[in-house]
Amino acid sequence: MSRVDPDALIADLDPDQRAAVTTESRLVAVVAGAGSGKTRVLTRRIAHRIATGDADAQHTLALTFTREAAGELRRRLIRLGLRDHVEAGTFHSVMLRILKQRWTDTDRRAKTVVADRRRLLRDAQTAEGFEGGRPVMESANEEISWAMARGITPDRYVTEARRSGRRPAGGLDAMSAIYASYTITKRRRGVIDFDDVLLDVLTEARRDPEFADVLRWRFRHLLVDEAQDLNPVQHQVVDMLRAGRDDVFLVGDPAQAVYSFNGADPTLLTEVDAKFPGIEVIRLPVNHRCTPQIVRVGAQVLADGGQPCDVRSARDDGPAVSTVIGDDEALEAAIVARRIAAGDPTLVRSGQIAILSRTNAQLTLFEQALTDRGVSVRRPAGAAGSPLQRAMREAAMLTSASALRAWAHDTLDDIAALETVRSQLDELERRNGVAKRARESGDGNLRHIAPHASQLTEARTAAALVEAERRVASSLLEFLRDQPRGDGAEFRQWVATSNPFDDRSTDGVELLSFHASKGREWHTVFVTGVESSLMPHKSATTAPEKAEEARLLYVACTRATDVLVIARAQRRAGYARTPSPYVANLDLTQPEAIAPPPRVRRRDPHEELRARLVTWRADTAARARVVPDQLLSDRDLSAIATAMPTTAAEIDAATEIGLLTASRLADGVLPLVRAASNPEASPESVD
Repeated sequence: MSRVDPDALIADLDPDQRAAVTTESRLVAVVAGAGSGKTRVLTRRIAHRIATGDADAQHTLALTFTREAAGELRRRLIRLGLRDHVEAGTFHSVMLRILKQRWTDTDRRAKTVVADRRRLLRDAQTAEGFEGGRPVMESANEEISWAMARGITPDRYVTEARRSGRRPAGGLDAMSAIYASYTITKRRRGVIDFDDVLLDVLTEARRDPEFADVLRWRFRHLLVDEAQDLNPVQHQVVDMLRAGRDDVFLVGDPAQAVYSFNGADPTLLTEVDAKFPGIEVIRLPVNHRCTPQIVRVGAQVLADGGQPCDVRSARDDGPAVSTVIGDDEALEAAIVARRIAAGDPTLVRSGQIAILSRTNAQLTLFEQALTDRGVSVRRPAGAAGSPLQRAMREAAMLTSASALRAWAHDTLDDIAALETVRSQLDELERRNGVAKRARESGDGNLRHIAPHASQLTEARTAAALVEAERRVASSLLEFLRDQPRGDGAEFRQWVATSNPFDDRSTDGVELLSFHASKGREWHTVFVTGVESSLMPHKSATTAPEKAEEARLLYVACTRATDVLVIARAQRRAGYARTPSPYVANLDLTQPEAIAPPPRVRRRDPHEELRARLVTWRADTAARARVVPDQLLSDRDLSAIATAMPTTAAEIDAATEIGLLTASRLADGVLPLVRAASNPEASPESVD
């Protein structure tokens, strides 16, 4: 049983955070601005109530919107000393477990959950005789998601879509017919999609009051993260679970409501008193993440978008927010890449730099510009066109377990191919380094040895693809242990639900869209394409849509903790562009502030240790000619940073690497732990 000191849980909180954690109210909404510590408040609230006997861990449910958020929540609870199990997960993962158990309890055949509805949509579109190809199918996919997030059935679609001003490709009647055909196709094949999961649980609860009562008994204490992102169906789930008890803790920020396409409604929190009568509202206006310079820019962006907010920074001054202006999109990317290449390389190695854009398509130029300068780049595992996605697509096309197994073994056994691409890349990198030194020294005789940029790009791409194939192959064998008769389509579904590739590798500049950056933070952030037609996006034509665009830019800007650079192009795709109206009034001419000396900065030894471990792992893996994850996984690396072990045995206890490996790595790891524990340690003492 956990023994957690309740007073210790609130000792390091600011007054607003402490009020949110300790309030005696059961129905609470915490309006938490960017960087105000909402995850800290959420986890401390859970631990504090359990520690004081005010809540039961076994009857506590925390709902999040991403697996990453759920995992971080569980890790923080363990770090706080809470050993009792608390149910934490996304809406869909938690409700899918409930639905599967319901099928078992009622002797019903389990339905397959379709991870990607496009194949079924193509069949439904064909069955209805509709042409139009990809545009109509993509529009149907979007319209069905929109409708199902609101609980709108096919027979009500036209009326509700017309009321909401929807204008899908193919027209409303075509969408209604495809939606109806899609629904019938799912029923005939005995499958559901992810949007069905919540709807089916709600249907079961309405049909069987006893089932609903069991759910409410099981989940007596409900907490919801990112409450501003609730869509109508998720809101119904919350209402179903809280009925008769009203033990609900909502945390969110209306200024970060950027998912209206999924039905999210920022008024859930701005008008929370009306939606949850009797609720206590607590506000967290202090940003502990960003410097005052960054907070001021974020607030100005919101104000220029017609949404003033009261937010202030708790940090000391940092550098002034700066701008990058390129003649066109290629020069914008080149300037950003040059600044990163000339900056602190440890920020790149520790994954503390991000380039954010309104659309994923913008990121291609930045990736190329960074690669040409020898700067490593990191894209999300599932990003369109990524090596991992290409390898996944190849595996998902296989139609039998034997074919999957053969592909996996052939890939893992082909060591020669891996060594070949690595050696080719190493040679090109070596030549590139020699040529760079020759340029710097003025030795023109050696310049000719530099490989062409396309050679380096192709070699890096080939190496990345081989590594991706090996990762997919390893996951395939894990999948086949669970489902010996599975095929490629089922493997794709398994990946979508288990997320085996989310390993949080940190080496490289991260490239993400504004939407994908939500919930993340980096030391240095380049917010790009902040210009007309992109921000607000040309598709945003109504006042609410433009207001959401301002919130989206606010989210992007406040991902930076210390350095924020706002970039744009004067011409894009051959057309002249002007600065975004959301930054037109920014005053970025103030002199650069002097950062406080290191001794007065807040110091988190766990974060410092993790950053040092990341750098050490990258350097050690490079010398050993292995992938960093093969030396030490990110999960084990984070566990070491949290536990701060002092012996090889403690490394073994904190991780899953075994005592033998722990002993082998101890000589490199333990000095880093000692340095992170000692604030007076010099950089030289941790080499």
